[in-house]
Amino acid sequence: MSARSLVGILLIGLTIVAGADDHRASINYTLHCQGCHLVGAEGLENEVPRMRDFVGYYLHSQEGREFLIQVPGVATSSIGDAELAELMNWLLLEYSPQQLPASFTPYTTAEVRSLRSSLERDPTNTRQRILGDIAKKLPDLAAELTRPATGGTDRGK
Repeated sequence: MSARSLVGILLIGLTIVAGADDHRASINYTLHCQGCHLVGAEGLENEVPRMRDFVGYYLHSQEGREFLIQVPGVATSSIGDAELAELMNWLLLEYSPQQLPASFTPYTTAEVRSLRSSLERDPTNTRQRILGDIAKKLPDLAAELTRPATGGTDRGK
């Protein structure tokens, strides 16, 4: 077998593995997130935060990054640390790539393992405080961050 053929086979294999990871993350979203955040990650107005076109903003601060793993539904999820890191990275890139900072670094298994051991006790108030802090630090994002973070009825405005 030539080196060129071997490289081709390896690339096909990597593509299949990458697709399987995305597929697994999508299935995990369906099983562990979609019940509250809905099929399109739109959230439920005044009840469940939307993720579509929004969740990436949290990664503009270290505290926001940590918060996403420490909210009760994420931190106490029954999936393992590696699959949770995979799910969160997929979620950010699938539903909120435009809101991510240019310096976005994917979550690692070790980071998720460490962060999920600290459960966020007051997600509603912490969410608002974090978004307010990001808006102060990054005034260009302030208008987006002050829009309601719950429900998807304002999508496209």
